[in-house]
Amino acid sequence: MKHTTSFRIATSVLLASAALAQIEAQVRLGQQPGWDPRSREGRCEVRVWVDHLAELRLRGDRIVVRALEGGRSYDEGSACSHPVPYNSLRDFQIRQIAGRSRVNLRQEPNRSNNYTAFFSINDNQGGGDHYAFEVTWRSEGPRANAPEPFFDDIRACQDSVRQRFLSRNGRGAYIDFEGPADRQNQRRDREVIRGRGDARNRGESRDLGYSCVVDSRTGQVRSINYDYSGSDRRGNGRDRLK
Repeated sequence: MKHTTSFRIATSVLLASAALAQIEAQVRLGQQPGWDPRSREGRCEVRVWVDHLAELRLRGDRIVVRALEGGRSYDEGSACSHPVPYNSLRDFQIRQIAGRSRVNLRQEPNRSNNYTAFFSINDNQGGGDHYAFEVTWRSEGPRANAPEPFFDDIRACQDSVRQRFLSRNGRGAYIDFEGPADRQNQRRDREVIRGRGDARNRGESRDLGYSCVVDSRTGQVRSINYDYSGSDRRGNGRDRLK
């Protein structure tokens, strides 16, 4: 009996530690003096507290801090001169300012990762520490075929899909988009974007797949489509999704 109780306590501690290690927080970045969304050059000063192992994701005007191991990690007032561009990004650089362990740039923002910068910090000295680093970038110059740097083609696609879905399904319907969308570059200024979501109304709940053709230079969604897969997860068959 004693061994069984000890096992249960140990299991509970492990489960609690695993749950803590997956805490994720998303915050909107602060605006530095001289904030100018039209600028072709920009910088962010990222400030976070890390206890052991954390992953950071920086996209647009938001940062996500995820604790992978150890105690809670969190943002401490990161700020930018303007949002990280969603298109036309180059010369992405990082310079560490504070922190006893190294800040690692795992992925530069690019088209394949939806212009998201991934960082990791492994502070294994115990007790956690304050980290600060600066990132800088440039967007492409004003050319006739250059995409607009702050046109978020994925958000534009999802907003268009949501608008059509709501117009067809009425009050009480909604979509939760899931995970990152996939891009297929047809031409430099035109892409096919595909993703998945969870669609619901008052009577039915189903998996949804969507796609858009987006012109990232003009900032227009050229076409959208969505369809459903799987069976009704709520099983009542009333008020079918359209």
